[in-house]
Amino acid sequence: MRLLTHNVMRNNTAAASKSATSPLRITATQVRVDEPSSSNDDDDDDARRREVEFAKHTLPILHWESLVQGARAMGLDSLPPSVTPELAGDEGFLRALYHVLMNVHLVNGMLTCADTGREFPVTDGVVNMMLEEGECE
Repeated sequence: MRLLTHNVMRNNTAAASKSATSPLRITATQVRVDEPSSSNDDDDDDARRREVEFAKHTLPILHWESLVQGARAMGLDSLPPSVTPELAGDEGFLRALYHVLMNVHLVNGMLTCADTGREFPVTDGVVNMMLEEGECE
């Protein structure tokens, strides 16, 4: 599961607050970090530009605090506590943000709702968010 995916996930059980914006807490038992490509072809220049554009357009919709907490839970302490306008326009920062969003994967672990304590297991990168009948409205 990518950190980008984690950033938009919420507990949809009937017990969870309908206005809940708190992230699901990550407990990681296995994390995979894919390395970005590093060759200097023109195709790679295009790929880097696409990465920067993706990060630039994704940044306004991210719940930043959730992203920072999720990254820390997966052993990454490189994200700043907040994003300044200068950072939002910095190509190096945007490439690093793309890397965190797309190349860091929770392979195995648990996501826990802060509101209810409900746990959602992650196995082989797939989150099991199946609800029991009693958890539905």
